[in-house]
Amino acid sequence: MGSASPGTQGEGLAGRSQPRHARPNSLTSQVVAFVEELCVGPDARPGSQLPSEKELAERFGVSRVVLREALRTLEAKGLIHRRQGKPAVIASPNALPVENFVALSVLRDRRALMEFTEIRKALEVHGARLAAQRIAGPEEEQTREDIARARQAIADMRAAPLDVPNRVRTDFAFHQALISASGNRSLTQILDALERSLADSREQSHRRFLATAQDPAVSATEHEEVLEAVLSGDPARAVAAMEEHLQVTLREIETRPKAEGTREDPA
Repeated sequence: MGSASPGTQGEGLAGRSQPRHARPNSLTSQVVAFVEELCVGPDARPGSQLPSEKELAERFGVSRVVLREALRTLEAKGLIHRRQGKPAVIASPNALPVENFVALSVLRDRRALMEFTEIRKALEVHGARLAAQRIAGPEEEQTREDIARARQAIADMRAAPLDVPNRVRTDFAFHQALISASGNRSLTQILDALERSLADSREQSHRRFLATAQDPAVSATEHEEVLEAVLSGDPARAVAAMEEHLQVTLREIETRPKAEGTREDPA
């Protein structure tokens, strides 16, 4: 689809009293629902422009204030990208709603941090299995760039093991590269969202590790062992290595002192 023209999809949206999949009860919600259908319709294409704010406001018979509130909601849902002085565009499929949900949940409830870390472990273990299968199969060439990024992350981690920001960045880059090697794009998006939401927890893990570790560079060695297990092409070995690696993180979270103002259980 190109830009949504007034004479095609726009008129169809304006002519409906309610969208197919929702019955919103506020003006803003109605606009959100109508534009959602435009963004996920069979002819929608990522990067396609929506009509201008002026045109949308006139089409739906709402003020610019109401329209902008609706667009902010759509952007938070990951359905559109807004650009200064230009029409919004349809966003590519992404896991922004997952990221927002996880971040808010972790802020409210300590137990949620443990639960989402367990989810991350399960997904990463599956990703390691898929990556090993792919490396052992006919798609091996397609993983070369991902493996090169994983090796570079380990090298950068080993080069500055006492630098916490570097440790966090390289740790994220390593796991991102391995998941990318799995070839599962949806898994990559969901894990990226989890990783960003759990970034503060990851930093805390690294700081606690450095406070007690005799050899800070051992982290690079541990990541190297995970990579070699994946590169063996043996899914069982890759699963075992990733499980052992991430179990350390789970144990560290379990032993953290309770932060003031947090709850062990949701209300």
